[in-house]
Amino acid sequence: MTVTSALSADDYKDLLLREYAELRLPDVEAAVTGDPVYRAVSPEGLLVLTLRGEQLPERLLDLVYTFRLVQYLQRGWVDAAAVAARELRYEPHDEQARRDFHTLVLERDTGRLRGYGTLAVSRDPDGTRLDDPAHRPFVVERDYGIRLADHLTPGTPASAVGEGKRLVRDWAMPRSPAAASVPWWVYLAWAHACLGVLEQPGGAIVGDGKKTGAIHQLGLLGFRTRILEDTVPLPPGPSDLFAPLWDQRERSYPFILTDDGRLRPTLDFLTSVLTSGETGSVRARLTAHLEAAA
Repeated sequence: MTVTSALSADDYKDLLLREYAELRLPDVEAAVTGDPVYRAVSPEGLLVLTLRGEQLPERLLDLVYTFRLVQYLQRGWVDAAAVAARELRYEPHDEQARRDFHTLVLERDTGRLRGYGTLAVSRDPDGTRLDDPAHRPFVVERDYGIRLADHLTPGTPASAVGEGKRLVRDWAMPRSPAAASVPWWVYLAWAHACLGVLEQPGGAIVGDGKKTGAIHQLGLLGFRTRILEDTVPLPPGPSDLFAPLWDQRERSYPFILTDDGRLRPTLDFLTSVLTSGETGSVRARLTAHLEAAA
């Protein structure tokens, strides 16, 4: 893509959205090194993968970060003027992206990316505890001015915590049974990466979201959810690409997810629902399943 600094923010945004209107990861399975954490093919022909960034070639990982940027541009959750000023073609990322887990939901026949989620791991050196002064804060700690050490088991190692982010479906996906299933496939595949974190002593998944949105849906997956109610997001800095996220009608809250024994059985049930090919509300069936198991 050829760009010029003379473009306005709106023109640059339109250019990006046109260029990446149908973002594809060609031959992604052939390009993956090693075994994914999770792999499935849906009855609608969706390929679902969760893997570490290092399992993808750099060119494909960059495209993943293009998808992240474009999806947030579509939703108005990223500062278009800042994107244009920096002439960004993908969300900025560093070597940490190779350690993080990435969930991809693609059309198997076209390679078009339709859903995505991240489970970010700690940036701390091995052995660092959350209460260590040298701990590098997770994004949720930075954005809300909180210390996870105050909310988790004392002495919890930072490596026992993962941070969920960017759980989205392609903005442009037309309504269809496949489109209805994409968010649930993202949750299911993403949650399988969470299982490895939660198996550790003191393990927890953190993040932020809306009470009636992501937090409610994560509870339906079988996570034990705890909302940190007494928190207020800090004002975004002048260079924060994601400042528009804080200007929404319904505010987000930090959350902590743990497993009280319901997670694996509920994920197994969700798997049976998604692979059955039956139509109908996945949310309603999960709700009924959890109520019956209570």
